[in-house]
Amino acid sequence: MLRQRIFIPRYGWTVIVYYDSNRHNADDILAELYEAGADDATLRKAERNLYGGLPDTGLTYSNAVERISIMVLSHSSSKAEFANTWVHEINHCGKHIAIANGLDCNSESPSYIAGELAREMQPFAARLMCPTCNCK
Repeated sequence: MLRQRIFIPRYGWTVIVYYDSNRHNADDILAELYEAGADDATLRKAERNLYGGLPDTGLTYSNAVERISIMVLSHSSSKAEFANTWVHEINHCGKHIAIANGLDCNSESPSYIAGELAREMQPFAARLMCPTCNCK
């Protein structure tokens, strides 16, 4: 598992990303979600997802008050499935940040946020999409 911390200065927002997670990392991720303020229902859903150990899944939790998001990308069955989950969760995170900042989700704002996240995540994602060369 890889862990990355991203700070988006424009919004004063922290995003913590877990890559290639599996059931063995569940306790650490659940503790992070708890510290970020996740409620019991969210924690139970995350627990089922994380301990289920299914590949090609993800989750994104955001706390607008604390200005933090936790994004989890499970182990993937292929590069294409990783890309699918990665884009899906970035989309959620971009919308969460946009909504928390009063931005119109039908505008370009969530896409710009998602693009910034993708740019910051690319070096980590490259390791999973092309582990031999790290997409240099």
